[in-house]
Amino acid sequence: MSMVRLASITCFAAVLVVILFAGLRSEPVPQVFNHQDWLHHAAAFAALVCSARLAFPRVQAFWMVLYCLMLALLIELGQGLLPMRTASVGDMVANITGVLIGLMVAGGINRQIATRRVADEA
Repeated sequence: MSMVRLASITCFAAVLVVILFAGLRSEPVPQVFNHQDWLHHAAAFAALVCSARLAFPRVQAFWMVLYCLMLALLIELGQGLLPMRTASVGDMVANITGVLIGLMVAGGINRQIATRRVADEA
């Protein structure tokens, strides 16, 4: 396994752990402005999908998106079971937005990598 691949998988694992910890802790993350949590959700799931696409390039995008959306839904449902948390449709919309952003960013990075490989081979 190459160092780049190991770093990609480590990054993905770290993002996943942070999302699970923040999403399932008993108290919500403090907010400075209204709906700041939507920004957190979108950024977290963008980072998750992007790191997943880079760590596991052979997994089809459809499955990656499906797994990430299932994780988002399970976290939201889990929050509904916690006393100081609530499940939110707005949070889920932010999660979906983050997944789509992460998919686009990962696509751009993968195109850059492919372009550099072609240039290096020439």
